[in-house]
Amino acid sequence: MWHCVPCFADEAGEEWTMSASVDEQVEWARASALVVMAPERCVLEVTGADRLSWLNGLLTCQLASRTVGEAVHGLAVAQKGKIVTDVVVVIAKDRALVVVQRATVEALVASFEHHLMMEDAEMKPVPLDVCFAHGPRAAEVLVGAVEGGAVGGPFDATGLGGAVILTAAGDDSALAVQRAAERAGGGVGDDAGWDAVRVAAGVAKFGVDFDDATYPQEAALETKAVSFDKGCYLGQEVVCMLEMRGHVKRKLVSLALDGAPGAPMPAAHTGVDDGKGTAIGEVTSVVRLRDGETRALAMLKYAFIGKGTEVRVGDRTARVL
Repeated sequence: MWHCVPCFADEAGEEWTMSASVDEQVEWARASALVVMAPERCVLEVTGADRLSWLNGLLTCQLASRTVGEAVHGLAVAQKGKIVTDVVVVIAKDRALVVVQRATVEALVASFEHHLMMEDAEMKPVPLDVCFAHGPRAAEVLVGAVEGGAVGGPFDATGLGGAVILTAAGDDSALAVQRAAERAGGGVGDDAGWDAVRVAAGVAKFGVDFDDATYPQEAALETKAVSFDKGCYLGQEVVCMLEMRGHVKRKLVSLALDGAPGAPMPAAHTGVDDGKGTAIGEVTSVVRLRDGETRALAMLKYAFIGKGTEVRVGDRTARVL
């Protein structure tokens, strides 16, 4: 069994403080830096001379030319092309640190070890906690965190700027992240703040907006986490075939919902129809922004994903963004 235990505290046991409102957290992400802990993720360490070439044959992202200090967004996909998990690979000295979804780690390890033949590579879990910094001053948070003993690299999930940061229990690296965020004019946020930022930016979340029954193109990750210029990798044939075909049958899109600022928000899994009663998909995530606008992510049939297309979410009109 593979276990990763979250600890999110400094050496003295002081937990990170999270008291900001959602609006404050959104402003941090837009103007400074919002740090969000990711207890749903854990870290696998890969060592050995062939570590990057081996991982390059298992993940959708290009790792062959990466250097120390970089972080790369990718996917592990099954032989039939569906997503096993999303990953972020941090290139560190003498090792690669693979940030994975905790719920998928056992399936991922079993798949990877099945494809470990003669390569000089070894994988094991390491007790590192994961957080992400989002915003134009996230790079400053990364620098402060690394100076405090953390490991990480630039990783911009939102288009606002960003970094992935890995901290260890028993030292001050976690506290260094918080202090660096505060020096940058931001702070540590929570799930509600991150949801507001990510849904507005169109960032999908594993287990919420897509899962292991989803192809990369359906999750709109083909331009963010897939290299179509690299060599072979597990599941490449199906992923490339879908890309060459031109489109998939359904795709995740962003929606702006019409209606008064105080109108009730639809729940996740609310059905979406074409305005004439024909079902075309469902909402996966929904948030209300500080200006009162309601935004959502929804998985829709491909014929309805064009920008500006009007659809219905419950009793509200929505436009595809």
